[in-house]
Amino acid sequence: MFSQSLFAQLLRMLILLIITLIGVHHYPPLLNALAQHATSGGCHQQNTIHHDHTENHP
Repeated sequence: MFSQSLFAQLLRMLILLIITLIGVHHYPPLLNALAQHATSGGCHQQNTIHHDHTENHP
């Protein structure tokens, strides 16, 4: 593994973040794909079982 300074690593990650943000901003299908990926897992998961309390009330 190559030895790099912390500054070089942070700069590289910042450049990748900027390129990604620009790409997502100018290409809506990529934004939709990332949004779909985000909602398909974690606390944003849409296929969870929701308890409906209205069925218990007459």
